[in-house]
Amino acid sequence: MLKMIRGSFLPRRPTTGPMWSLTIAVLLLTAFASAQAAVTADDPGRTGPYAVGFTSYMVTDPSRAGDGDTYPDRPMPMYVWYPVDSASINNATKLAEYPLDPLYQQRPNLPSTGLEAYGIDRAYQDAPVSAGKPFPVLMFSPGWGAPPWLHVSFAARLASHGYIVAVPYHFGDGWWPWEPVIYPDLARPSFHRPRDVSFALDDLTAKNATQGHLLRGAANLEQVAAGGWSLGGYAAMVLAGGEDDVCDTLGDEGVGACGPSQPDPRIKAIVPLDGSGWILKFNELARIKVPAIGIGQEWDFLQFQVSNGWLWEGMEAWAARQHAAYSGRPAYRVDVYNSNHFSFADFCQAIPALGNMGLSSAEEVAWFEADCAAYTPSDTIHRITSQYAIAFLKTHLSGATQYQKYLTPGWTLTREPLAEFFVTEKRSPQSITEDWPGSFIYFKHQSGSEQAKAAKNPSAKPELKRLSAPVR
Repeated sequence: MLKMIRGSFLPRRPTTGPMWSLTIAVLLLTAFASAQAAVTADDPGRTGPYAVGFTSYMVTDPSRAGDGDTYPDRPMPMYVWYPVDSASINNATKLAEYPLDPLYQQRPNLPSTGLEAYGIDRAYQDAPVSAGKPFPVLMFSPGWGAPPWLHVSFAARLASHGYIVAVPYHFGDGWWPWEPVIYPDLARPSFHRPRDVSFALDDLTAKNATQGHLLRGAANLEQVAAGGWSLGGYAAMVLAGGEDDVCDTLGDEGVGACGPSQPDPRIKAIVPLDGSGWILKFNELARIKVPAIGIGQEWDFLQFQVSNGWLWEGMEAWAARQHAAYSGRPAYRVDVYNSNHFSFADFCQAIPALGNMGLSSAEEVAWFEADCAAYTPSDTIHRITSQYAIAFLKTHLSGATQYQKYLTPGWTLTREPLAEFFVTEKRSPQSITEDWPGSFIYFKHQSGSEQAKAAKNPSAKPELKRLSAPVR
């Protein structure tokens, strides 16, 4: 059975006051507007024109150590979603099976139907890639301790719109209790994450050229983006801009944890989901010169968490800081109202699905369901997240012009009342450096001119714990 996430929480937001009343009003208005609008196949907020295929496989990196037993070399189970032609699906096509424990096989697979019951798009196991190949690629890294099957909603939705989404299972995080927790603290998984993604892209490149492989010719390797949730979002930033030394923020945790991480020149854009950019120095974030869109929590709730001691001082600028620092253009920031850090993964769907399989207790499921109910519905947050990510990738990775309309503050103000869309902060990285050597200025909200000032490099070093799900 799963136990509660150790060292983590889903803090509850107050459900009274004018902002809550406004939320009810805009939800009603959104529902009315949605009923009036025709849903088209290229609407990035809806399922796309492709069916979705899924495959998984194991790769190992001989340059880094594994567990010293089952895996002498660093293992990397891969989960890959990709576009499929609906016409190729028939009664014999098997539904996807997501490996829950790809390293040691002590848990059964999670069937696609188990997640479909909670609104996640269907996927098919090893179905042939669409004849429309090659497709652009998103290399996506999960959060610290989070497995790829906590991101099925995002990956499957992007695949339905014509993207290959490749997600590594990061060895050493120890989601299951029988997995070795090789990296109990944050510096070492931070060091390895971007290296995992680059190695996974190397392997995908090889498979793309391998005669007879399912993914032969599937990927457009000139159009590769990096994304990720939480620590995975940090990895995406590092892949775009590099990092001098992870230990300069997180401390020295021993051999193999410290040292520079180089950017990967194959990455043409980044999509961090509530990404942990706080690990990077402001000047390191400023090296990111590719197009970027960050999607995450809204300022009011970040401030609420800081004021209650749930986040450390300066974290109210979590999203704005990285957005202010990026040198690349365009750089967008999307804040989602009444969301928390875990809203950008599939906890609210996957944990109940595991409960249906007898892998999580009724009490645990009830706890998650109650906490999920305190926020904007998870499926709404996932729709908003994928909508902006798809519009961004279509425009700035794939070169399609018809999606640009979604990437404006005006569209968000009139069509998406639970989101705020920022194109720029108050000042560019260059003017910030010249005029505010230790601080930066940013906007709190989209509609309005209220600004705030924050330290470029907050001095606090938080004590964090990984996600885990031990069996009782």
